[in-house]
Amino acid sequence: MSDFQFIFIFFKFSVSGLCGVLINFLLTFLLKEKLFLNKYISNSSALTIALFINFILNRNWTYQVNLEPVFSQFLKFLLVVTVSVLINHVIVYVSHKNFKFNFYFSKLIAVALVFIWNFVMHSIYTFKSI
Repeated sequence: MSDFQFIFIFFKFSVSGLCGVLINFLLTFLLKEKLFLNKYISNSSALTIALFINFILNRNWTYQVNLEPVFSQFLKFLLVVTVSVLINHVIVYVSHKNFKFNFYFSKLIAVALVFIWNFVMHSIYTFKSI
Protein backbone atom coordinates (compact mmCIF):
# COMPACT_ATOMS: atom_id res chain seq x y z
CA MET A 1 0.00 0.00 0.00
CA SER A 2 1.37 3.40 -0.94
CA ASP A 3 1.62 6.32 1.46
CA PHE A 4 -1.13 8.08 -0.49
CA GLN A 5 -3.49 5.10 -0.13
CA PHE A 6 -2.76 4.89 3.60
CA ILE A 7 -3.41 8.62 4.07
CA PHE A 8 -6.60 8.41 2.00
CA ILE A 9 -7.91 5.48 4.08
CA PHE A 10 -6.96 7.31 7.28
CA PHE A 11 -8.81 10.42 6.02
CA LYS A 12 -11.94 8.43 5.15
CA PHE A 13 -11.75 6.56 8.48
CA SER A 14 -11.51 9.96 10.21
CA VAL A 15 -14.56 11.33 8.36
CA SER A 16 -16.52 8.17 9.21
CA GLY A 17 -15.31 8.48 12.78
CA LEU A 18 -16.33 12.13 12.96
CA CYS A 19 -19.84 11.14 11.86
CA GLY A 20 -19.82 8.54 14.62
CA VAL A 21 -18.60 11.06 17.20
CA LEU A 22 -21.32 13.54 16.27
CA ILE A 23 -23.99 10.83 16.47
CA ASN A 24 -22.48 9.56 19.73
CA PHE A 25 -22.47 12.97 21.44
CA LEU A 26 -25.90 13.98 20.13
CA LEU A 27 -27.52 10.76 21.27
CA THR A 28 -25.72 10.86 24.63
CA PHE A 29 -26.99 14.40 25.15
CA LEU A 30 -30.55 13.48 24.18
CA LEU A 31 -30.63 10.34 26.33
CA LYS A 32 -28.95 11.93 29.36
CA GLU A 33 -30.28 15.48 29.31
CA LYS A 34 -33.71 15.10 27.70
CA LEU A 35 -34.76 11.57 28.63
CA PHE A 36 -32.89 11.70 31.98
CA LEU A 37 -31.29 8.27 31.61
CA ASN A 38 -28.22 7.36 33.64
CA LYS A 39 -25.13 8.93 32.09
CA TYR A 40 -23.36 5.58 31.68
CA ILE A 41 -26.39 3.93 30.08
CA SER A 42 -26.70 6.96 27.81
CA ASN A 43 -23.01 6.67 26.96
CA SER A 44 -23.28 2.94 26.17
CA SER A 45 -26.41 3.27 24.07
CA ALA A 46 -25.13 6.18 22.02
CA LEU A 47 -21.75 4.56 21.50
CA THR A 48 -23.33 1.30 20.33
CA ILE A 49 -25.53 3.04 17.74
CA ALA A 50 -22.65 5.20 16.51
CA LEU A 51 -20.37 2.18 16.15
CA PHE A 52 -22.99 0.27 14.15
CA ILE A 53 -23.26 3.20 11.74
CA ASN A 54 -19.46 3.25 11.56
CA PHE A 55 -19.41 -0.40 10.48
CA ILE A 56 -21.64 0.40 7.53
CA LEU A 57 -19.58 3.46 6.56
CA ASN A 58 -16.25 1.69 6.95
CA ARG A 59 -17.26 -1.46 5.09
CA ASN A 60 -18.86 0.36 2.17
CA TRP A 61 -16.88 3.58 1.90
CA THR A 62 -13.63 3.69 3.88
CA TYR A 63 -12.11 0.29 3.19
CA GLN A 64 -14.34 -1.00 0.39
CA VAL A 65 -13.11 -4.50 1.20
CA ASN A 66 -16.16 -6.69 0.78
CA LEU A 67 -14.49 -9.99 -0.06
CA GLU A 68 -15.40 -11.46 3.30
CA PRO A 69 -19.06 -12.24 4.05
CA VAL A 70 -20.74 -9.37 5.87
CA PHE A 71 -21.71 -11.52 8.86
CA SER A 72 -18.18 -12.74 9.63
CA GLN A 73 -16.80 -9.25 9.08
CA PHE A 74 -19.48 -7.86 11.39
CA LEU A 75 -18.51 -10.40 14.08
CA LYS A 76 -14.90 -9.22 13.86
CA PHE A 77 -16.14 -5.66 14.03
CA LEU A 78 -18.20 -6.51 17.13
CA LEU A 79 -15.15 -8.01 18.83
CA VAL A 80 -13.16 -4.82 18.24
CA VAL A 81 -16.18 -2.74 19.28
CA THR A 82 -16.62 -4.72 22.49
CA VAL A 83 -13.06 -3.97 23.50
CA SER A 84 -13.61 -0.36 22.38
CA VAL A 85 -16.65 -0.01 24.63
CA LEU A 86 -14.71 -1.39 27.59
CA ILE A 87 -11.79 0.95 26.93
CA ASN A 88 -14.22 3.85 26.51
CA HIS A 89 -15.98 3.11 29.80
CA VAL A 90 -12.76 2.77 31.74
CA ILE A 91 -11.44 6.07 30.40
CA VAL A 92 -14.73 7.92 31.00
CA TYR A 93 -15.13 6.47 34.48
CA VAL A 94 -11.54 7.07 35.60
CA SER A 95 -11.38 10.56 34.08
CA HIS A 96 -14.71 11.62 35.55
CA LYS A 97 -14.57 9.91 38.96
CA ASN A 98 -10.87 9.92 39.80
CA PHE A 99 -9.60 13.02 37.99
CA LYS A 100 -12.88 14.96 38.38
CA PHE A 101 -12.92 15.92 34.70
CA ASN A 102 -16.21 17.07 33.23
CA PHE A 103 -18.22 14.08 31.97
CA TYR A 104 -18.21 15.32 28.36
CA PHE A 105 -14.51 16.15 28.47
CA SER A 106 -13.95 12.60 29.74
CA LYS A 107 -15.92 11.30 26.76
CA LEU A 108 -13.79 13.41 24.43
CA ILE A 109 -10.58 11.90 25.84
CA ALA A 110 -12.06 8.42 25.49
CA VAL A 111 -13.16 9.05 21.90
CA ALA A 112 -9.68 10.23 20.90
CA LEU A 113 -7.91 7.22 22.41
CA VAL A 114 -10.46 4.71 21.17
CA PHE A 115 -10.19 6.24 17.68
CA ILE A 116 -6.54 5.19 17.49
CA TRP A 117 -7.36 1.68 18.76
CA ASN A 118 -10.19 1.36 16.23
CA PHE A 119 -8.14 2.51 13.24
CA VAL A 120 -5.36 0.06 13.95
CA MET A 121 -7.62 -2.90 14.71
CA HIS A 122 -10.08 -2.34 11.88
CA SER A 123 -7.27 -1.81 9.40
CA ILE A 124 -5.31 -4.94 10.30
CA TYR A 125 -8.05 -7.25 11.57
CA THR A 126 -11.63 -6.37 10.60
CA PHE A 127 -11.09 -5.08 7.07
CA LYS A 128 -7.48 -6.24 6.53
CA SER A 129 -6.49 -3.31 4.37
CA ILE A 130 -2.98 -2.58 5.66
